[in-house]
Amino acid sequence: MRSEVRPRRFTKRPAMAVAAITAVTALITTAGCSGNTADATGVGSGAKADVKALGPGTKNVPKENPVEVGVLYTDDNPLGIAPEILDGAEAAAQYVNSHGGVGGRAVKIVACNGKNNSQSNAQCAAKFVNSGVVTVYGLDALWGDVGVAVAAKAGLASQTLPISGPEFAASNSYAWQGSGFTASAAAASYIAEQKVVGACAYVDVPAFKEQCVDYFQKPARQLGAKTSVLAIPPGASDVSQYATRLSQTHAKTVLVTSSGQVAQQLIKSSAQTGYRPQWILPSQRADFFKALGSQVKGVIFYNDLVDSSDPGNRDAAIFRAAIAKWAPHMTVNAFSTMAFSNIVTLARLGNQVGGDKITRAGLPSLLAKVKDLPQFMGPTLDSDNHLPGFPHALHTGAYLYQWDGSTYKRAGKGYYTVPGSTG
Repeated sequence: MRSEVRPRRFTKRPAMAVAAITAVTALITTAGCSGNTADATGVGSGAKADVKALGPGTKNVPKENPVEVGVLYTDDNPLGIAPEILDGAEAAAQYVNSHGGVGGRAVKIVACNGKNNSQSNAQCAAKFVNSGVVTVYGLDALWGDVGVAVAAKAGLASQTLPISGPEFAASNSYAWQGSGFTASAAAASYIAEQKVVGACAYVDVPAFKEQCVDYFQKPARQLGAKTSVLAIPPGASDVSQYATRLSQTHAKTVLVTSSGQVAQQLIKSSAQTGYRPQWILPSQRADFFKALGSQVKGVIFYNDLVDSSDPGNRDAAIFRAAIAKWAPHMTVNAFSTMAFSNIVTLARLGNQVGGDKITRAGLPSLLAKVKDLPQFMGPTLDSDNHLPGFPHALHTGAYLYQWDGSTYKRAGKGYYTVPGSTG
């Protein structure tokens, strides 16, 4: 029976900008390894790069009349940086342009550093509008508050990582990722499937509270799972008391939506009291694994896309080979993988409908009517299947991977959709 769980409609809040910056800072400091705790090629994570995975390729496509794509990234900001977004997009452009392009047209990257501030985001929006890009990918904390509306006035699609309401709900937003929304619901579905008591711990800012309360607890209850939530004050230097409170919930599986540092402290403090639940976390950087050592074994990590070290996934093999060839020094994490995936998925759309149709004016209607589009390293996208309440959000689930001490293996059935996703 279909669940009728519906997400709370996003509304403007005075603290939205602060919450967005807090959320994106935590994302940047946690979105680590997407399956790579060793290096960019996946060595040490269960899979190596094999250049044969790239296939024979084609002649490089002509540079004339390219498909221009805006790439928003964050650099030069003490709150956090993610220049690897640009690295991933440029590597994807190299791959696409040597394998037929976007329906025969080359990809050209138009990059802009949002710097996590309003003025730079406005400048980036103007740059994208004036340069003729057909869509915008990437991430910056204030794009949802500043850039999406500017892009909409120019008829420009926005496909940035959705960390704010407008990036899900605006008329010109066509997110190909689900971010914390789908990840939290995936955790809820996993807990219900395992028939255990669950909990969600979060740093008490609106974005993380929303993940736990609206996108985890409500779906879990609708699926019949018993859950609770635990708020941790921002800036708490000692989380041991919250680890104790968490143990008192008797949760067997715990989702943590916060920075890697808070997750580390929770895991360590809980273990000291003998409480060792099944943890579910965002993907983490290599220093997280180093800090926790053997305590990381068994932890489940979530992501919008398949793990880049997955030995059984053909797209992951292509990704590893492409990075080894065109970006061997790139930081491989959830952001760089996302950027690479978006560019290649756009190419697949162009191959479906014809490169001449990938224009600023034409792309929104194509994105609204996507049919059986295989997302690179992701699920099949179809406009008949979208997030409840958001008809343009076609990425309706998240992948769960469990770290066994040396490799990642899919947890449970591996991919979980948001309850209530519908056409």
